Amino acid sequence: MPKHNNLKICVVATSLSDGGTERFSATLSHILINLGYDVFIVSTKNCIDYKYAGQLFNLEIESKSKRNFKKLVVMRRFFKKEKFDIIIDNRARRSFFKEFLIYRLLYNQSRVISMIHNYNIYNYFPDSKNKAEIIYKHNKEFVGVSKSIKQKVIDEFCFNNVHYIHNPINLEELKVKSEAYKLDLSYQYILYFGRFEEASKNLTLLIKSYAISQLVEKNIKLILLGKGEDLAYLKDLVDTMQLQNMVIFMGYNPNPFPYVKHAKFTVLSSNYEGFPMSIIESLAVGTPVVSVDCESGPREVIHHNKNGLLVKSNDKSALSSAFNLFLNDEKLYLDCKQNATESVAHLNVNAITSKWKSLIENETK
Repeated sequence: MPKHNNLKICVVATSLSDGGTERFSATLSHILINLGYDVFIVSTKNCIDYKYAGQLFNLEIESKSKRNFKKLVVMRRFFKKEKFDIIIDNRARRSFFKEFLIYRLLYNQSRVISMIHNYNIYNYFPDSKNKAEIIYKHNKEFVGVSKSIKQKVIDEFCFNNVHYIHNPINLEELKVKSEAYKLDLSYQYILYFGRFEEASKNLTLLIKSYAISQLVEKNIKLILLGKGEDLAYLKDLVDTMQLQNMVIFMGYNPNPFPYVKHAKFTVLSSNYEGFPMSIIESLAVGTPVVSVDCESGPREVIHHNKNGLLVKSNDKSALSSAFNLFLNDEKLYLDCKQNATESVAHLNVNAITSKWKSLIENETK
């Protein structure tokens, strides 16, 4: 496809592996390529699993180092050479000093769109308005992935140039991935897939809610598919609760979608989110979701009793009751399953592409 307006765009990501934000970065590269832009991706870590489009600059390999200072030097040289029109930054941005250097010395010649992927916005801003003003002095353009995130940024930092664009999915691609291999499992299961990160994902709630639900006595297992820093803690919890035969830990899989497709339902138990990819991907392959009503994202996707169940956050009884409801009310369950894919059609990549095109071109004319 010919280049459009000769715009040169760089997508900056921590990695292209093991997470919704990382999957978004890879998907965004395809969106931008399909719009005709000249696209680069900078991955600050050498973790590349997701299929991307454009040219990859693997910072960890290029700098031959995992040290931040060496990476910053190499990054500065790269940005100075390439002279990007637009930089779309997907990284967490917690360190005031580091981000001051990046935004003032590396990004200073480009228009910057700073992404916010989580309701815990202090993963993306320093701990005060004054520091945020210093970092983003010349680049006050932000895109949150949910309405709630957009409003929180406006309320807490008083920035005006804040947009929201939901995370996209590719319905056709997910269908293909969900049929990529056959599962050799002799049992029914419900599924969590994502990071094992207790502070945000609240997997203790999921395991304890599962333990008191009727799923256990019906021999419907809980599969936890992924990896993360809290794996050992979660395994110890399962051992303590004597659920070793019912809670199955499976390692990270870059294509979890056959497991998603064949799950009875998937579960989100988080304390907070952004716009959780696991929910929309589950619905996309026809699997309903039981989710807590945390900030932010689930209530913008889950229509209670239509494509899933939305329950009170951090409430073990409410979550286990929702599990039981899907187990016992077959009509409700099948209705939600039938509605699942269509309920996220508005998030298909073509619809989201038009939003990115509008954002980029309206601001660069």
